[in-house]
Amino acid sequence: MVSALREQVSCMLLSAEKIQLREQCLIMTSYKDMTPRKKPADNGRLVMVVDGDSHQLAYHAMLLQRFEYRVCTARDAEQALTMAAGEVPSLVITELDLPQMSGLDLLQRLRQGPRTAAVPVLAVIRTGDHGTEARCLRAGFTACLGKPIGAEDLYRAVQAAVEPEPRTSLRIHARMPVTVNNMPLDCVEGECASVISEHGMYIRTLKPHPPNSLLAVQIALKGRTISADAVVLYSHRFGEGPFGEPGMGLKFARIAPQDREYIRLFIRNEFPA
Repeated sequence: MVSALREQVSCMLLSAEKIQLREQCLIMTSYKDMTPRKKPADNGRLVMVVDGDSHQLAYHAMLLQRFEYRVCTARDAEQALTMAAGEVPSLVITELDLPQMSGLDLLQRLRQGPRTAAVPVLAVIRTGDHGTEARCLRAGFTACLGKPIGAEDLYRAVQAAVEPEPRTSLRIHARMPVTVNNMPLDCVEGECASVISEHGMYIRTLKPHPPNSLLAVQIALKGRTISADAVVLYSHRFGEGPFGEPGMGLKFARIAPQDREYIRLFIRNEFPA
């Protein structure tokens, strides 16, 4: 009887130790080995790119993937319609001059389908061709993109077409040491600025400040220290928010113009021309 009781107590203590060790390991691995995470790709935003030029097709698809959209590509209108029948895209970006069937014909076919009638469609045209742009808009295209398409122009156009709260500036995932209110965060343990744009950033930290807090931040970016005052827009705990990691989203309230431009150029250089 005593022996059985001792064995039961021993098992309970061992189980408690295992639980405590597992919790410690979860905390350690969640931060020490944390790498910048991207917004989940399966966010319901599928962008279809239609272009007979394989180089442009690959380039635009690569940019859209960097913008964290799911992407499917088609070399001609028939292929695009077949793919749309399988999964309706959130947005179609098409060249006008396509093999066999034009981009305008593709638009009309999409508008005739009950499942695809409301899908926004962007036309890719020559820059400065105002006549073609006017004809495209009258025909029902959502907007036009002048080629060659820059990363920022593409980002803004896609955001405006599919996002309920469109962003206007590019952002990238990175790992940047940051100081908050004169207290350096432990970048080795995973506390750092993980997403940045010219207007703000996301800081991963176990102790996020509450919304509307005004913080003094310093970011180490490519050998340059950037100082700014920032307002906390939102805070997240483990498992919350689009990244599933604890931290806070900040908007720059005060930043030197030259520092904002430095961030902008840094981000632009991350996207190949």
